[in-house]
Parts: sequence; C-alpha cells; structure tokens
Amino acid sequence: MSSLPTAEVVSQVFKSLLRRGVTVKDLPPGQPPQKASIGIYKLGDGTPTAACVADLPLAAYASAAFSLIPARVAADCVKLGELEDGLDEIFGEVLNVTSRLFTSHETHRITLMQTSYPPAPVPDLVRQKAQPPGAFFQVDIEGYGGGVLALFLLGA
Repeated sequence: MSSLPTAEVVSQVFKSLLRRGVTVKDLPPGQPPQKASIGIYKLGDGTPTAACVADLPLAAYASAAFSLIPARVAADCVKLGELEDGLDEIFGEVLNVTSRLFTSHETHRITLMQTSYPPAPVPDLVRQKAQPPGAFFQVDIEGYGGGVLALFLLGA
C-alpha cells in the first residue's frame, strides 16, 4: 500500500531532482488548486494508486529549474496563467520522477500513468477517488519561486 510522504521526503526528492536548494513546509489540508498540473500514478498491475497536484506557479518554477530555463520565463507563465514554452512537457518529467514520493520499502513499483495540464479540468479519477485529507505542502525552489503541492492516495 502506498503512503503519503512527509515534508522532509518531498524536500529530498525535489532537491535531488532540481539540484538546488528546496524548502518544503506542511500546509493545512484544503482543496486542490484549480489551475493544476496533475500526475496520476499506478501500481504494477495498472491500478491507480496516487495523485500529485501542483499549482501553476510550482509547475512553472519546477519545470524551469529542472531544465535550467531562466526563472523569468517561469514567472511570465505564472502571469499569463498557463504553462508554455514546453514547460508542460518538462513538468511531465518532473511528475515522472516524483513517483518516488509514493514508493516505500513496503510498496511495489509505482509509475506515472497519466498527466493533465491546465486548462484541462481535474481528471474524474482524481475528483472521485482522491482520499481526503491528502498532504499539502508549500514548496519553494531556490532562485526560482514556489507554489503548492498536494498529494493524494486514490481509493477504490
């Protein structure tokens, strides 16, 4: 069974992925961001098991940091209200690596199954099966910016 990570685990994964300082703080549970980039993860047998929901600022800044694109490009995307310049595809790679957030010694391999980016609505699978309360974090990326990351387990 998958489990939700702590802020420390989220910080370690993002620091390793982005190769720079990352600060992660717990936030109180709430509603997933409306303009969200979403990754849905599955178990080896194809069963959906978890979802990663990032608000637009986090998706833009993490994508830019991952690919060494200047922070101003990400800031422009945030102002425009959408990922552009291929940042959505780059964030897909970030989501792929963040499958590590749901893997522990007790779980089998978990992989990225599906992605969704604004302006697409939140996928039905996430809206219907995300188990509250989830885990919410403020993620700040050194030299770029930050945003909100929400993680959910998907129920039956």
